[in-house]
Amino acid sequence: MKVKARLFDKLGEKKVKCHVCANECTILPDNVGICRTRKNFDGELYSLIYGSMISAGSLDPIEKKPLYNFWPGAIAYSIASIGCSFKCQNCQNWSISQANPTDDGKEGFYDLEGLKNRGMHLIELEPHQLVKKVVKSGAKTLAYTYNEPLIWHEWIIDTTNLLKKENIKTILVTNGYSTPEASQELINVGIDAANIDIKSMSDDFYKKICGVKSVQPVLNTAKLFKENGIHVEITNLIIPDLNDSKNDIEELSKWIFNNLGQNTPTHFSAYHPDFKTPSTKRTPLDVLDRAYNIAKNIGLNYVYVGNLPHNKGSNTYCPNCNHLIIGRRGYSFTNTNITKDKKCPNCGYDFNNDIIGNINR
Repeated sequence: MKVKARLFDKLGEKKVKCHVCANECTILPDNVGICRTRKNFDGELYSLIYGSMISAGSLDPIEKKPLYNFWPGAIAYSIASIGCSFKCQNCQNWSISQANPTDDGKEGFYDLEGLKNRGMHLIELEPHQLVKKVVKSGAKTLAYTYNEPLIWHEWIIDTTNLLKKENIKTILVTNGYSTPEASQELINVGIDAANIDIKSMSDDFYKKICGVKSVQPVLNTAKLFKENGIHVEITNLIIPDLNDSKNDIEELSKWIFNNLGQNTPTHFSAYHPDFKTPSTKRTPLDVLDRAYNIAKNIGLNYVYVGNLPHNKGSNTYCPNCNHLIIGRRGYSFTNTNITKDKKCPNCGYDFNNDIIGNINR
């Protein structure tokens, strides 16, 4: 669905400059930006993906996002569109993130061939139609996920406004490559939580693997969200020989500790070769275990391991006495050991600032 974009400047010769993601593309008439979802029509910028989703949504455990300290055990109504502000060589959702919209009016605004080959299709909804589906599902959270939600800016703002009226919490699963202006609009509309993927602390990694200039906009987004009351969790996908060194993990963990705080949940995830396979190796368990221990030793209290079983990496422990608070196997709870007022039953540590929302036991 085509709608006029927010956050762009008109330049001379009918060029426009987009300010939604940190690429800040200058776009010539009849051209699109790097995300391929924003097009210049005669000197005006339009989004081509407003209300356009891959199916009507799915119900996922919130831990799949991954969010472990935000409404643990809840169900997230998950929606996605197509396109991305990155061109990651390792993308595991490349069939949607690298899909190309068109504007010829045929089959919406999409070249659907790649999606059809993988058994997917797109539908278009108005904001009120989405909200009706979410309410009917019984889910209390909605996640914008799978492709990059920040390029879905107009849709997120309009739907979040309506979802808040139904007391539905909203979640971004994002690469964080935003501008301050766009981030502030998301803060103002009341986004509740974000899992931000910090892929590396190296600009060189972002240039070579992701196709963008720098990690700095991602760090800026994480700090701005955190400072303005959005619940932030961080994910780092560890790719063998690219961002898996001791120094890589230490630098990231120290930045999180110093800038977001020691109670910021941090997820280290295993990579498997996909798309353009920047590494042919899978992430070994011992590398994830080393990352877990490095982050813990630096002082991060909530460290998690994803995509491979780990004897501690799925669990939530008390930062004060190390008592097991939530035990998990995969996305399911094995046990919960916390009082009704969210305190540690062993030492009395108060989790109300660390774990947001009810724990769905």
